Amino acid sequence: MRNIPWYRRYTELQNEVTSLKEEFKSRCLHLGVDPNKVFEETRKEIIARIVHESNWQEGLYLDQGRTKELADAVFEETSGIEGPHIDINSIVETHRNRVIKFKREGLSIEELASYNLSFAHVTLGWIATELAERLVALLVYALDGFGEIYPRIKQQVPAESRRAIDTGFEIIDQLKSDGGEVHYPLTGNIGTQGELIKELEKVSFESLLSRMRIDYIHLLHRITMMGILPRRKIGVFRKAAVHVGDPDVFFPSVSTVPKLMEEFCESFPMILRITVQHDPIKKAAEASYKFVRIHPYADGNGRISRLLMNLVLWGHYPPVYLKADKKGRHRYSQALKRANRGNIEPLACLIAISLQEIYKKLLAAINVI
Repeated sequence: MRNIPWYRRYTELQNEVTSLKEEFKSRCLHLGVDPNKVFEETRKEIIARIVHESNWQEGLYLDQGRTKELADAVFEETSGIEGPHIDINSIVETHRNRVIKFKREGLSIEELASYNLSFAHVTLGWIATELAERLVALLVYALDGFGEIYPRIKQQVPAESRRAIDTGFEIIDQLKSDGGEVHYPLTGNIGTQGELIKELEKVSFESLLSRMRIDYIHLLHRITMMGILPRRKIGVFRKAAVHVGDPDVFFPSVSTVPKLMEEFCESFPMILRITVQHDPIKKAAEASYKFVRIHPYADGNGRISRLLMNLVLWGHYPPVYLKADKKGRHRYSQALKRANRGNIEPLACLIAISLQEIYKKLLAAINVI
């Protein structure tokens, strides 16, 4: 066994994850099932583990069994929310009412934190879906604009390119007529995917081009910290300086946070699979680290950073957890310190290690003899 430290093995770990991903996909296809369906069916188990590890990172100790009960309750209760943009007010109000009910029933802070973070992961899926839908609408918007001049120049376009463009217009027609249901809470009376695409076409090009919205991040913070922080401190940027972690690191001053978060959103990586030309694992590490370095909230920054990490991975890999045992916390601390010195690979290594473990567990579950 080579004595290469874990934080210098990124290329090796990345290759191993790719190999495991392909092995998992091949095994699912051999069994005649869609790999994405398997992910969806095991998602609750993975999220329960994520919540457990994330809370332990924050010093909130609740056993795995109770954590799983609370995570399961979230999935059972979110199907009733109804609502072309994600209905933030409805989501927050529904969650607030549940938290009030739980506090009256005497749930501990640890239990409430577990419930909140589980629901934040459900909401993360809705945010990811909306970001993907907006990127699809952007492509439709661009091709529709070209459609105004295309008939005049069509015969001048090489035959192969012409076939590709014609196929693109056919796909747009299919998207606009898609009668599939929309499965996340929206404002308005949008019932089908086709109606959603038509409605998003009315949104400005600049708005569709936005990869992330601060409103989404505030939403995740409001859900995650509901009933834990005072109401005036959830979903709003901090009003005071912070002093945590490495004493040699200065966090941004209060007045710079809004603009830094605006830049963070503008540089957020695209998550739609066909548009991605970067390494999702490294980009997930970068997004998580940048958020922690800005430290925009009074509390809960670590939890939100790990949620955003999984948002970047969405559509590419299953969600990950960073282990919070003594060894895991030490590695996470070391990875952040190395990132402070400009080396993001150790944090990417931790994500890759988690993906390795998850794929191995998934494979073990479907390789039963």
